Amino acid sequence: MDNNVPPTPPPLPARPSLIAGLFRSPGGRLALIGLLLFLLMIPVQMIRGVVQERADRRDEAAAGIVASWGGAQRLLGPVLRVPFKWRQPGTDEKGRPITNFYDDAAYLLPRDLKIEATLGTQLLRRGMFEVPVYQAGLVLRGHFVEPDLSRWNAQPEDIDWQAAELIVSLSEPRALQADAGLEWNGKALRFRPSTGSGRIGKLPGIHAPLGEAGRGLFSKGEAVFTIALKARGAQQLSFAPTAEETTVSLRSDWPHPSFQGEWLPSSRQIGDSGSSADWSVSWLGRDYPQLWRETHAVDETRLQAGFGIGLQVPVDPYMLAERISKYALLILVCSFAVIWLTELLSGRRVHAIQYGFVGAGLCLFGLLQLSVAEHFGFSLAYAVAAIAVTLMVTLYSRSLLGGWRALAVGGVLAGLYGYLYTILQAEDYALLGGTVALFLGLALAMYLTRNFNWASPPGRGDD
Repeated sequence: MDNNVPPTPPPLPARPSLIAGLFRSPGGRLALIGLLLFLLMIPVQMIRGVVQERADRRDEAAAGIVASWGGAQRLLGPVLRVPFKWRQPGTDEKGRPITNFYDDAAYLLPRDLKIEATLGTQLLRRGMFEVPVYQAGLVLRGHFVEPDLSRWNAQPEDIDWQAAELIVSLSEPRALQADAGLEWNGKALRFRPSTGSGRIGKLPGIHAPLGEAGRGLFSKGEAVFTIALKARGAQQLSFAPTAEETTVSLRSDWPHPSFQGEWLPSSRQIGDSGSSADWSVSWLGRDYPQLWRETHAVDETRLQAGFGIGLQVPVDPYMLAERISKYALLILVCSFAVIWLTELLSGRRVHAIQYGFVGAGLCLFGLLQLSVAEHFGFSLAYAVAAIAVTLMVTLYSRSLLGGWRALAVGGVLAGLYGYLYTILQAEDYALLGGTVALFLGLALAMYLTRNFNWASPPGRGDD
């Protein structure tokens, strides 16, 4: 053996590629995490699409229930329609003076109107979807004052009181139950289908011909009426101010009302057993008169002004699921930041694929929550989804970061879900809460890394 032969030198270690070296640095790994967050927004958007699809199915089920039960009810009236002839001087073929008569009709609103409304509510289910519906008992009382039609060149003998009819417009007259009762100047009359010979725009409703009761209609200068209606409806009940002074007293057993329209109630009470509200609306605040003629009809859109109550669903799982999806990026950023800071400060490496598994589990939170909420309610579903995802991520992080570091990741994630639940319940402070969470998270990250050398790799291990 020749001892003069020099030994073979060991091979030089392979120099890492530029890209691998870049991703070994803390800044490069942070950029890689940012890219991963961007890619995770794709499944988040897909989950938002599933939420929208389920919401559309719920709306279809609600539309089916409303079609068979009765939809939102809107009451306008009563309105008194009185046919008359108006006169216009003219000349005949020989130039002699004559009087021409033209047919018309006057529409008169009450001087005062008092409405007492009682709502008995229930939830109708189609499949797994529920819709609040109601049965309304309505009592309308008031009086009309004799109109002055001389402004339209009509004489008292030109007014056909016997052909007068009382019109009540109801958006869903098919949902009326039993007979609608009418007492006119102490005499009982019956309503008939549709709005009769006169129509208030294209609004549906019922009418009652006065007939003989119209004779001497305003013998005492006024006419008194009482109307009793029972109608079914869903989601909303509203009224139009059709008197110089319209007062409404509404009582409902629904504990989650939403008062809607151009006029809010002057007083209201809301409790677990139900709600009540009272309105008092003057004719000075509306955009149509007390008296008009058929040839100069009031525009139907002006008659749409009103006020009333909506049956609000306190917790809409689809709306909340949509809001949860909007906070998915916040949860991902904060969770990845905790893992990344732990990796940075401890020197242990977490592979990009392992970040991806954690992100996939966090993305599934919204879908898991919604699927459980459709059957068991939002709060229970949120707790189940939060516990399941937190346990999964914590146990997985244990193999990546070690025992106490995994507990830190799980604790932060549990705190995030608890904070998110609080934000979802306090809708008015959602933006403030989310902004504060991001600010505090950024401030904490800046504090923990204030002395870190970003040019050196965090430690050894696989990328």
